[in-house]
Amino acid sequence: MGDLGTAIRHLRKTHKLSLKDVAEKTELTISHLSQIERNLASPSLDTLEKIALALGYPISSFFVNPQITSTHIPEDAQRRITISPGTTIRFLINNTGYRNQLGAYIAEITELSDDDIMIHSGAKLIYVMEGEMKFHIAQKEFHLREGDSLFFNGAVPHWISSKSPSLLKLFVATTPPEIF
Repeated sequence: MGDLGTAIRHLRKTHKLSLKDVAEKTELTISHLSQIERNLASPSLDTLEKIALALGYPISSFFVNPQITSTHIPEDAQRRITISPGTTIRFLINNTGYRNQLGAYIAEITELSDDDIMIHSGAKLIYVMEGEMKFHIAQKEFHLREGDSLFFNGAVPHWISSKSPSLLKLFVATTPPEIF
């Protein structure tokens, strides 16, 4: 389980709860909770479930291995592809060989192509980092500028109809990930 006590103490302090607060919510003694937090006592599953509920977390959160669920991808290791002339994608999450539930990338667009109508399952979030554009979701048009965001159903046809003359840079998150 690793350093369970330290994790419990961190979560308790993050929620600004005292040992007394957690003891009251769990019906455990302050002394026993203190021993658990200092890794001097190992809680039973029943006790751990009470603590997890008192802190607002599922008990499973104590059993997740952060080395398996977390991935650091330095910028120079992020995969880049050109999907059409004038459009480059830099992947922030490596979806190759993984079953991620989220896709995230930076799109840098210098020119638009004629066949950029997109459709994919799931939800999509677009955040304009640089430039501005006219973006369509079916028949509805949105004028998005730097700092604007748009969240929508990716299964509805969507496209960029025009953009500012300068670089258009977008942060895009999709669930499930788009396949390029």
